[in-house]
Amino acid sequence: MPRTAGSRNKRFDEKKEALLLALTEFALNSDLRRPSLREFAQNVGVSEPTLRHYFEDRRGVVRAILTDIARRGRVIWDALASPAESVEAGLNAYFQISATGIAHGGFVRTHAFGLIEGLADPEIGQVYASLILEPSLQALMEKARLSGADHLSESELRTFALAAFSPLLVVSLHQDLLGAQTMEPVPVEGVMDTLRTWISLSTKA
Repeated sequence: MPRTAGSRNKRFDEKKEALLLALTEFALNSDLRRPSLREFAQNVGVSEPTLRHYFEDRRGVVRAILTDIARRGRVIWDALASPAESVEAGLNAYFQISATGIAHGGFVRTHAFGLIEGLADPEIGQVYASLILEPSLQALMEKARLSGADHLSESELRTFALAAFSPLLVVSLHQDLLGAQTMEPVPVEGVMDTLRTWISLSTKA
């Protein structure tokens, strides 16, 4: 029986998932720019109409990639949000996970892709903020709340999260994607040690 016009083919979901995997890998490992829909298609070995069939348009492709990254990141955010013996121990666990992400490039590449796309397209900016940036901050807030900083207000917990997260993102951008490592190398472990001390002191009742 012929397929009804406009209906999905039998393996639509499987093919879309395979395409999304390839698109995400391309997004996180390609040059830091905004690929056109044609470039997305060429780099995953399909035609532009094929991408339109599965994702509608370029914005749909980017939204799907960010959603996929968020799905992958959920296990990390859940680990970050788990309680520790103290705020300092919680920060230490966070920095250890972050150090791995920085060393392998996944941390900075994820946020760089979201920032590049989000700053150019406000709608995508909201997708990046809600699916990736905000969960990162919320995980840190929950980590602090469950690790001895439950006396802090919501505003103070958000400040805690921003103080822990933002410097590592800047260091990653500075050292890796901006190529400043050879000019002005930053001792990442030393930065983390200092941040851990400062932030821990600021949370004491």
